[in-house]
Amino acid sequence: MKPVLVLMAPGFEEIELVAPVDILRRLEIPVVTAGVKGRYVEGAHGMVMSAEMLLVDVDEADYSGIILPGGPASWLLRDTPAVLALVRAMHKAGKLVAAICAAPIALEAAGVLAERRCTCYPGVEGDLKSAAEVVAEPAVTDGLLVTGRGPGAALEFGFALGVALGKDEQVAALRGSMCV
Repeated sequence: MKPVLVLMAPGFEEIELVAPVDILRRLEIPVVTAGVKGRYVEGAHGMVMSAEMLLVDVDEADYSGIILPGGPASWLLRDTPAVLALVRAMHKAGKLVAAICAAPIALEAAGVLAERRCTCYPGVEGDLKSAAEVVAEPAVTDGLLVTGRGPGAALEFGFALGVALGKDEQVAALRGSMCV
């Protein structure tokens, strides 16, 4: 399996990045992080993390999907043309496209939420005008589109990503071993 790409923009919600990446790696799904504005990225709560590469160096063909962590970074993701182009390319290629918290606003801006079922951080629902249905659930999967509600849903979002990537049985075992 090709790696899944996780974008890191300044102000990302730390748990929304770390928990899904941890879960995917425990499921032996390769993950690569890419900094949107630089290699060292400060999260919403002051944690500085190092991205493995930069967004400008990403080739969509090298990845099986894309994940957008939310938090204050969501608006930067939404307003970055290269992010939107990458989301569109992944979606068009039938790859995993995922976002958590407020980051589904970037999926909306990229035009990939139309007539889809999704979830998001409370208060952002009104920005997802093209979605068929926005629900208040921890994680929602609609084909290869996976969305998560917010920081408290980061584990469920990670597990939903694993299932969407075909690791159903392994996710069930991992939930048990993680005491979830």
